[in-house]
Amino acid sequence: SYVDAIEDLARSVGISVPREERNVRDVIAQKQALAIGEVMTMASDWYSQQLKGSQRAIDYLKGRGLTGEIAKRYGLGYAPDGWQGLEAVFDSYAKDETAKLLIEAGLIIQGEGADSQSKTKRYDRFRDRIMFPIRNPKGQVIAFGGRILDQGEPKYLNSPETPLFSKGNTLYGLFEGRLAIRDREFVLVCEGYMDVVALAQLGFANAVATLGTACTPFHVRTLLRQTDRIVFSFDGDTAGQRAAQRALEACLPILSDDKEIRFLFLPSEHDPDSYIRQYGSAAFEQAINQAMPLSGFFFKLASDGNDLATPEGRAKTHHVAKPWLQSMPAIALRSQLLRELANRTASSVSELEQFCALTPATKAPAPNTQAQTKPQAIRPAMTKPITPRSAKQSRPNVEPPKPTDLSEHIMRLLIQFPILGKEMTLEQRQLALEIAKKRSDKAHDLMDDLIHQCDVLELGEENQNSSFAVFQDQLATSPLADLYQILRQRILGSEIEFIGAKEDLIGVLSKLELANLKAEMTEITGKMTQGTANPEDLDRYRQISQRLSKR
Repeated sequence: SYVDAIEDLARSVGISVPREERNVRDVIAQKQALAIGEVMTMASDWYSQQLKGSQRAIDYLKGRGLTGEIAKRYGLGYAPDGWQGLEAVFDSYAKDETAKLLIEAGLIIQGEGADSQSKTKRYDRFRDRIMFPIRNPKGQVIAFGGRILDQGEPKYLNSPETPLFSKGNTLYGLFEGRLAIRDREFVLVCEGYMDVVALAQLGFANAVATLGTACTPFHVRTLLRQTDRIVFSFDGDTAGQRAAQRALEACLPILSDDKEIRFLFLPSEHDPDSYIRQYGSAAFEQAINQAMPLSGFFFKLASDGNDLATPEGRAKTHHVAKPWLQSMPAIALRSQLLRELANRTASSVSELEQFCALTPATKAPAPNTQAQTKPQAIRPAMTKPITPRSAKQSRPNVEPPKPTDLSEHIMRLLIQFPILGKEMTLEQRQLALEIAKKRSDKAHDLMDDLIHQCDVLELGEENQNSSFAVFQDQLATSPLADLYQILRQRILGSEIEFIGAKEDLIGVLSKLELANLKAEMTEITGKMTQGTANPEDLDRYRQISQRLSKR
């Protein structure tokens, strides 16, 4: 039934369905992730050492204009042209326990029909390739990309998806470029990791790349938490145009009027590296500043090949633009796009709204209209959440959260006080997503969507006031509306106030951060005891000690 389906979906994201077996699975998954993380770090160190001993690989990087400093900053390495090279670091591939972990990490492959004891059928995934470590926001290596040195296919090879790595959720170079993105106040999204490293060498360290997959809404949300301005750089060929269109479609549902998205198309004979080397950094900077705004690319795609002098051409343009307009939130930019599209196609805005099924509810309300018709819609931050009298009488107060309900507890707080989501720092957001991820991938997606919903909510004139009713209306339009409805029902009897909710949220996230820091310190202490700690470990140990001393 529909109810059963919703309950199953709720359980999948961990909403108030206590299950001991999930706790056991979480522990097992966490241990597996830690083991894979250690393996990836060891492999990365080995690849780096192999680069130092391969003059051929060094010459290749020098030929691409890269210095040792850039290679070190991005942790570049080299995978030798051998079948079992990583046996120099790990145990024999013939041992099932060793092979199983390396296969799960995506570092070795077991051939079809291979006997479990056959060493010759287990071989390195990456051979004779320049290695690009792919890091998570904490800087931990979670995957690799490999670029072949000579002619051959595939030119670029990525790690497979693992418990640590998902292509659709990862951007190459984001960890290394985070400070440059902040300083330059924009991020440049290009097509490959060689582009990222080459741009860093030429002074554009604020570049990132997707990993052999189309740009996703997750990528866009991640970047918009780092900066208010994204510039996508694509080749001017057909493939580049298709990639740019997918990026546009990923951006549209997430747009807000305070963000800027642009599209840069280089001549087909150039990538960013060759363009800068021929014309100079100043010319590339100028090209970035003159990149096509999202609106321009929107109209270019919508009208491409259509004769706007004919009814058929105008109708086809409407047909192409319809799903894009429908996917956009009701922001000022959508109104501007509608008006411009109407002008270009000899139509009226109302005709387009009707054709695209954009209901009047999506239009901005007249000043004070909502306040007059819904006197309780705007809830002062220091007051209790607005609760219908009947619901308050029929529902008991929600019990304090159990340890296994942390992700749901955070979501309840954000639903009641969306301003808390707006005010969360990047680290706090990552911690909240980490808590949800321990529940399930779906819980992670729900948390990510909820934080985004908080970001795009338009508050009242005073930033302390959060519009509870307006936010609930907004959540009702989300693809995850059924889950939000379940959570909303759970908070009807809540008596928590804004200050208490804020302290509660900060407390939960601070405890998790403290636990993570202590775990990292324990790991480094173990290395120090064993005499394997490197200078970076010691520097990180001092940083953690300083942070803990300030608590």
